[in-house]
Amino acid sequence: MKMTAFIATANPGFAPYAMEELRRRFPGIALSGLAPGETFRLQHDDYSDEEWIAALRRDEPIFLRHVFPVTEEIAMPASPEETAAALARFAASRSADAKGSAVAVQVRKSQDSPFPFSSAEARDLITPILREAGAETVARDARWILSVYAVKKAIYFGWSAPRDNLSDWPGGAVRFRREEGLISRAAFKLLEAETTFDLPLARFSSALDLGAAPGGWTSVLLERGLRVTAVDPAEMHPSLSGHPMLRHLRQNASELSFRPGSFDLLVCDMSWDPHHTCKIVTQLAPALTAGASGLITLKLMYRKPLQTIADLLAAYGESFEIRRVKQLFHNRDEVTIWVRRL
Repeated sequence: MKMTAFIATANPGFAPYAMEELRRRFPGIALSGLAPGETFRLQHDDYSDEEWIAALRRDEPIFLRHVFPVTEEIAMPASPEETAAALARFAASRSADAKGSAVAVQVRKSQDSPFPFSSAEARDLITPILREAGAETVARDARWILSVYAVKKAIYFGWSAPRDNLSDWPGGAVRFRREEGLISRAAFKLLEAETTFDLPLARFSSALDLGAAPGGWTSVLLERGLRVTAVDPAEMHPSLSGHPMLRHLRQNASELSFRPGSFDLLVCDMSWDPHHTCKIVTQLAPALTAGASGLITLKLMYRKPLQTIADLLAAYGESFEIRRVKQLFHNRDEVTIWVRRL
């Protein structure tokens, strides 16, 4: 059985929790840090690479954002010229696979790496080799991803299908173009959840947004054509004033009740203690239709995030089916859960 090392990435500061998740699920896995708190190397001995990737996809870890297989590892070259030659040589070694395929080139480095090129400069060295081999180089929707990750003493090269990386964004860093008039960056969390959970928001009709001000999530829902009841004592952004599909209740969510089955979607991004948020959401569960979805951020305010998440999932599980739990790229000290009303 051929064993492969992988480079794995988590949100800054959360690599220890990603590593702990992997230890619990895959006893005997070998893990070592590369970029403190964010990137690490792993290797397994009890699974084929295909089995391991399949297991990750079936039940994706909460804190693991991105992986790529280490096809080749070299010592850090002594000069920029030698480094450029190494990049070109690896790209040329993939010519047979690259021919006739769309290939994305993703280059990253740790902060302490002496790697002499920026990501764009390294891509410019690699892409002519791939094009000469008959590949089309693309940023999105690739057939293959050529990965480069440079650390202090080594460069790791990878060649993989996007689905085997968990995310086809470099390091799992999902980027959205900041549109003019965007109310808040919090909107990116909802947009990323929609994509990550494969949950098109436009399929819903009536949403309850708890802790809505200033309206980042509300604005996304309105753009998708939903009727939105936004709950927050604070004011909403002036651009939302008078919107015909918006009702703003300037009250605390804990003070409200609604007719049963009023909403088929609940979203909540309140910056409160997650146990208090859970209590409020659970109390409002009867306002949702059977099978309604909920997207909720859980603030990780305590020292043991994995235990906090386990406790909260047990509590939410009394009223909801837990569909997915993930720390999104746009999450910070929090995770996002997707639940479905029982």
